[in-house]
Amino acid sequence: MEILQSFPDLILAMAISMAIGTGMPAVIVAIAITRIPFGGRVIRSVALSVKAMAYIEAGRSSGASPLRIMGLHVLPQCLAPYLVLATTHLGVAIVIEAALGFLGVGIPPPTATWGNMLADSLTSLVPHWWLVFFPGLAITVTVLAFNLLGDGIRDTLDPRLSPAFLRMMTGGRRAGAPAGRPTAAGSAAAPAR
Repeated sequence: MEILQSFPDLILAMAISMAIGTGMPAVIVAIAITRIPFGGRVIRSVALSVKAMAYIEAGRSSGASPLRIMGLHVLPQCLAPYLVLATTHLGVAIVIEAALGFLGVGIPPPTATWGNMLADSLTSLVPHWWLVFFPGLAITVTVLAFNLLGDGIRDTLDPRLSPAFLRMMTGGRRAGAPAGRPTAAGSAAAPAR
């Protein structure tokens, strides 16, 4: 995992794609190999932190099998970080595929991909702006959409970001009110001195 992570994603994907050959299966394998180390490290760290929790030890002392503990206690705790990570990886995979298509080592040109569209726009001496702008805009909007989806999933599944938890941590104050001054509702109810 450390060796795979030491190479930049695009260079590793390009080397794998060139070694396997061009086409859809080569691009899929190249992108998957570059994404595995990041997902593996995050999920391993989450599983190790869950393994140290008290309820895992209680399940182990009550006689639950390791398979039952992994399936009922560790796996549900690993799903939320994995979903957030998967949406982020989808955005990176789109950028890698577009870069491989642009460099000519991705999916062959009869198939329309955003990278092939960007590469085709450079065939003329002065490319038309719309041949570059719209595929680039589509890549940007799609990657941004997947990143925002990941943020939304994280906000939904993380109990530390729930409104009740945030109210408890701020002491019941409104988010915009400073700690030393009362809010508008608090100053109206306060007696005059």
